Amino acid sequence: MVVIKRKLPVRKVMLGTLITFTGLTLLSLKDSFTFEIGIIYCLLTAFLYAIHIVANNYFARTVDALQLGIFQLGFTGILGLIASLLFEPFSWPIGAVSWAAIVSLAIICSAFGFVVQSIAQNYTTPENTGFIFSLEPITAAIFAFLFLGEKMVMQEYIGATIILIGIFVANHTPKKRIEYGMN
Repeated sequence: MVVIKRKLPVRKVMLGTLITFTGLTLLSLKDSFTFEIGIIYCLLTAFLYAIHIVANNYFARTVDALQLGIFQLGFTGILGLIASLLFEPFSWPIGAVSWAAIVSLAIICSAFGFVVQSIAQNYTTPENTGFIFSLEPITAAIFAFLFLGEKMVMQEYIGATIILIGIFVANHTPKKRIEYGMN
């Protein structure tokens, strides 16, 4: 947004971003505190997704947001199909559980996500959208715990807590003091 608006975000958004980034770092880097290739891919993906959020915010306000979401989903599906045919050996999913996982991920995570994001961005800022998406690793950790029995180490709990603090800092608007007169 800085490049498009030629204006820095407000101080609380910059502070919240820094705090949230710190939490994401603690949640992602594990014990070694080294940048492995997977972390570099994640950072690159996050940067590209930030560009997507800003572009989506612009276009969602200038065209029909529902159509925008559907077109994004369609193009992503086509490009994903082409990439999978080029780079992966073809195989059909085996069993009902695999098919159920694929269909539910396609409908809930992809279709619903693309379309709702485009519509919702009419009502919020790109910064708020980014903060909402920063909750994704926390929800992934919760689901990994609930469904896969994965455990988090203290560093990851601290990282998740710091993410929540960063989101709160960026989005908190203190209420004005109401002074009650003595009559």
